[in-house]
Amino acid sequence: AKELKKMLSKQRRAQKKAKLEEEKKHAESERQQKSQKKKRDEEEEEASGLKEELRPEKLERIENPLEEAIKFLIPLKNLVADNIDTHLLAFEIYFRKGKFLLMLQSVKRAFAISSNNPWLHECLIKFSKSVSNQSNLPDIVSQVLSQEMQRIFVNKDLESFNEDFLKRNATSLQHLLSGAKMMYFLDKSRQEKAIAVATRLDETIKDKNVKTLVKVSEALLDGSFGICNSQYEEYRMACHHLLPFTSAFLPAVNEVHSHSAALNHTSNYDVLANEM
Repeated sequence: AKELKKMLSKQRRAQKKAKLEEEKKHAESERQQKSQKKKRDEEEEEASGLKEELRPEKLERIENPLEEAIKFLIPLKNLVADNIDTHLLAFEIYFRKGKFLLMLQSVKRAFAISSNNPWLHECLIKFSKSVSNQSNLPDIVSQVLSQEMQRIFVNKDLESFNEDFLKRNATSLQHLLSGAKMMYFLDKSRQEKAIAVATRLDETIKDKNVKTLVKVSEALLDGSFGICNSQYEEYRMACHHLLPFTSAFLPAVNEVHSHSAALNHTSNYDVLANEM
């Protein structure tokens, strides 16, 4: 019995050792297979040209920027639905994609938050104009758009709607800028009037701060009022007089040099005159 017990113990040890050896071989085999698979995948990826370098200039040039923007937009609409900018940003994206029902959804949500918002005013007029220019929309879509826009515009034409907006916000430069931009958008022949409205700096204007004045100057440069270089320069000078230390309104370097040269010339002339 003692010999049998000893033999069985020896067999168990041998079986355990054999099992450990087998597990070790199996683990090594799996490791080699994974390593080989990874190597094959990398070779295939390089061969097919799918491996891209992480170069910033390449990453910033997205093939489908609007699609990427929508990916960021969806969580925004869920997380900050009470922020009007969320819905106006959504409108701008859908406007560029020509998604009319989603545009309508965006302006309706924004309208419910703040019906007198200047950016919303621009979106509403651009939206209505775009709808009126479309002749191939499905009948049911046209009907829905028409009904909803009538509720917002109260059967007014776009010009009247814009004029009412300007009158209602006659002391707010932000609102005057948006109304003036839409005045030019609707009728290019009214450029002079539109610029005069946007560049008001009289004492009745309440929000003559750096941020708003810079927005106006940018609008004069970005084509919102067509080509208006001379009007921009006049406005820059007026703002510089109002806010002399704001860098956005400082004169160009060559202009400063010319002014200094003129002063030096006058000073030299005075010295010569005194010596004579």
